[in-house]
Amino acid sequence: MSLLILTGTAWLSAFVLHLTLWRWRLPKSQLKALLVIFTVIWAVVAVSLLAGFVGGGAFKAGWLVGFLYFCLAYWSAVLCYVITYSAVEGDSPTLSLTRHLHRLGEKGVSSQEIEEFFRQRPFIGARVRALVSDRILIEESRGYRLRSGKYLFFHTILLYRRMVFGAVGSGG
Repeated sequence: MSLLILTGTAWLSAFVLHLTLWRWRLPKSQLKALLVIFTVIWAVVAVSLLAGFVGGGAFKAGWLVGFLYFCLAYWSAVLCYVITYSAVEGDSPTLSLTRHLHRLGEKGVSSQEIEEFFRQRPFIGARVRALVSDRILIEESRGYRLRSGKYLFFHTILLYRRMVFGAVGSGG
């Protein structure tokens, strides 16, 4: 049980730090800042755990397994949060449409009005601007290109999508 409390406390500490920093000043590269915050908190806990086990003169039985469980649980929670954060960071087309329909009540809207609703909102443009500010895309005179890099995070998500949903179309 103490492992679960440690993991929850570490994650909650990073989350509170994230909220505090975002209230103070919104970073330009939010995804990178989130990952840095959660990595720093993880490193502090990892070093503390290691110092406690090594500093005691000998490794306690099973400490490595406990440490690996902590890492697995912590990073699972972090990645779930980062994925969720990136989904709600901008204006979601689904949430915006739902909110719009809720305001209209029982009256509803025609399919033409829904198409107009989406034409008026900058969903794609906002997402592209976020990708540029997170330094994932590079804006050039002829358009955009992907910045060079491994993008392990995105490849992991795409692998998961292929495992769960099978072959994924051109949208990812």
